[in-house]
Amino acid sequence: MADIQASHLVLARKWRPERFSELVGQEHVTRTLTEALRRGRIAHAFLFTGIRGVGKTTAARILARCLNCEKGPTPEPCGECPACVEIRAGRALDVSEIDGATYRKIDDARAIIENLGYRPARDRFKIYIIDEAHQLTDQAFNALLKTLEEPPPHVKFILATTEPQKMPETILSRLQRYDFRRIPLATIFARLKDLAAREGVEAEESALMLLARESGGSMRDAERMLETALAAASDGKVVEAEVAASLGVASRSVVYSLLESILKKDASRALSQARELYSRGANLESLGRDLLESLRNLAVAKLPETDSMSPLTDLPDHEAAHLRRLAAEPSNRDLMRLFHLMADAQEQIMRSPYPDLLLEMALVRMATLAPVMDADELLRAIRANGQGASGAPPASSGGAPSGSQGTHARRIKVEGEVNAQAPARPELAPVRVAAPVADSAGLDLPDLRAHIRARRAALAGFMEQGAALSIAGDTLKVTARNEIYIRYLADNRATLAELASEFYGRPFRVELVSDVAAPAEASAPSPAPAVESRVANQSAGAKAQNARAAASPEASAPPDEAASPGFAAMMSEASKNVANGSSKPQAASRARTANAEERQAVLSDPEMRPIFDALEARLVEVRISDQAPAADEPKS
Repeated sequence: MADIQASHLVLARKWRPERFSELVGQEHVTRTLTEALRRGRIAHAFLFTGIRGVGKTTAARILARCLNCEKGPTPEPCGECPACVEIRAGRALDVSEIDGATYRKIDDARAIIENLGYRPARDRFKIYIIDEAHQLTDQAFNALLKTLEEPPPHVKFILATTEPQKMPETILSRLQRYDFRRIPLATIFARLKDLAAREGVEAEESALMLLARESGGSMRDAERMLETALAAASDGKVVEAEVAASLGVASRSVVYSLLESILKKDASRALSQARELYSRGANLESLGRDLLESLRNLAVAKLPETDSMSPLTDLPDHEAAHLRRLAAEPSNRDLMRLFHLMADAQEQIMRSPYPDLLLEMALVRMATLAPVMDADELLRAIRANGQGASGAPPASSGGAPSGSQGTHARRIKVEGEVNAQAPARPELAPVRVAAPVADSAGLDLPDLRAHIRARRAALAGFMEQGAALSIAGDTLKVTARNEIYIRYLADNRATLAELASEFYGRPFRVELVSDVAAPAEASAPSPAPAVESRVANQSAGAKAQNARAAASPEASAPPDEAASPGFAAMMSEASKNVANGSSKPQAASRARTANAEERQAVLSDPEMRPIFDALEARLVEVRISDQAPAADEPKS
């Protein structure tokens, strides 16, 4: 019995590849090494990197057999010569396998260097295979630095490591590097199926797929788990349920059943399944990873089958078909939401001391998640509901799309009126050229006001309160209802003339008058057709004072104006020009000669101050320019 137990070899050692053609999953490495051996371009030092169990040490032994075979160097060792047999058994004198984690100090490196001068005992090369080379100390690496760069012709180094980033760059630059990849799932599954057949054991494909999936791309881990499954197989058959129980993971059928409960919104069933798995000792982190992978596969199953690298190609046909059936009902958006929820829960599960509670609540939340409908789907649902209720397709009118208004559609009450002919932008309203009109004495010209409102809304709003409009020939008469509006209307005289000419299609001039008159002058006719002045809107006493100032400026001018004898004469002439409707350059030039002190005197006049206070109270901007007012705006 003891002899039988001692002679047993695990699958990883019993069926270890003996040639590069038998090393699966690393074709990019084996092809390069085969061509190098065939052409004689053999490096003196190699570095094999990759995760655990992907064939680094196996490839190093195969390379040693290729180099020391009696028929070599050759890419196909004979496997019968003493060198091939002893290297395979691990007892060759000229091939030394060194554990870098154990022999890692500088003394061990010196022992290697001292033995380099001796020729091989029998074989062609003396080969050193250093496993886990990143475990060597910095002093050991420094000692081997020169040796790795220029070893003797009969010496070859093969270093293997899972963490090349921990090795010095000076060492990496002296080695020919080969990166070993993770072995694909389908390749591991085929290898396990072949090993089960060699061992004469019947195994379910689902069980082998579960082993391949749990291996994480490592062939050695997959073979180790298969060894465990073979030892625990009842009646000489490997089944998925027993494999899942021995590994402490959920079987693929259980994961799909849990996923189906989530998609069917059966939260109670999903919760009971999760609790049952936890009571059986299932690894919750592994279960969360399986759910994430299954949700990813569901999203992939809804895509067109055009990619040969799709994850579904690695699955058995019955699993891929089952995933496509599950993915038929939910939308891509819902699957993405479920995936993100499970991903967030998985991060918390890995850090929390209560992973079972987090997983259960995550499953409940996923099972009760309401579906999301985008705008297009909502419109289609509304249209379909309208068609189903009426039995006829919804009617369309005008240029509206068909189906946008159903016969049984609920009308929504809209308050107010909508002008369908209104322009998008007031400033872009079309210009309406009106026919010539007769005099409109006594009318307020609502059409013209609407045109002004379309072009200058602020001006129209101001005129609604402060001015009346009438037409006399080619003159637009603007009557100010209050003295505080005169300044603003005078500033916009040219704009009003332009808008009136644009509306009626002929040139117009604007006459600005005041509706405020003194009691003594109420019945007297107006001596001038147009008067534009803040002083003209004052009381009768103020007008008389201005008249006296115009007749004798030196005698009756205020103290501030007496200092400038030409000020009153200048203002009188400017008033005459405004009354005659003319704007002479000479008057404007003389008006601009008034200095800032004279303008300040006007602004500080006790009779003018209330006017400016009223303008400020109505939020009307009082502009004080360095230049004198225009000829059509006399200064009092």
